[in-house]
Amino acid sequence: MKHLLKGILDYAGLEYKETIDIMFSSYADMLIEWNKKFNLTGITELKDIYIKHFADSLILYKGVKSASSLIDIGSGAGFPGIPLKIVGYDKKTVLLEANGKKTMFLNHIINSLNLKDISTCLSRAEVAGRDSSLRDSFEVATARAVAPLNVLLEYCTPFVKKGGVFIAMKTDESELNISKNAQKQLGVEVCDIDIQILPFSDMKRCNIYFKKIKNTPDRYPRADGIPKKKPL
Repeated sequence: MKHLLKGILDYAGLEYKETIDIMFSSYADMLIEWNKKFNLTGITELKDIYIKHFADSLILYKGVKSASSLIDIGSGAGFPGIPLKIVGYDKKTVLLEANGKKTMFLNHIINSLNLKDISTCLSRAEVAGRDSSLRDSFEVATARAVAPLNVLLEYCTPFVKKGGVFIAMKTDESELNISKNAQKQLGVEVCDIDIQILPFSDMKRCNIYFKKIKNTPDRYPRADGIPKKKPL
């Protein structure tokens, strides 16, 4: 996978290092092994892991590298948070995940790769978004979840400081129209749309950057399950 990783890193504007190669190789091996016991990902072929998980995460690096803190919401098997750490994002990072087994895997990866300034939080976004130690605390929030954009915005914007950015990782910009009311209610606006094709593939990615222009009203996020049942 050395050639593949070199191409991915080059595409993302990052330098190849043997240590990075070893860490990504170990990460992929552990993901495949743990996935035999727990449902961590539907992507199990090694090449697909590098392209659909690692490359998909690393195309965010330029957009987050200068941020003072990052929270990865609905982190799952660690994407994009862990790949960003591996390549050198050295600021405070929190991986928020509601599934206990996935959180256990995340902690295993963090310890196995000896990653620094990164921790997990086992909680749903609706609950964690009201925690004073997490709310309004991060310069950048990311989410690769499959939830509709208006739902994702309610889950994620409470964690972002005023002036910070939420990055919604999507395949296209088609959900922007349904998110207009959520943007207004939650005090965010689109500040960038970054459309890319993942290297070694024809897969389109659309990372939508929302800037937080005012504080999230206290009533958001609404109670557990409500954002999904009654989206803004």
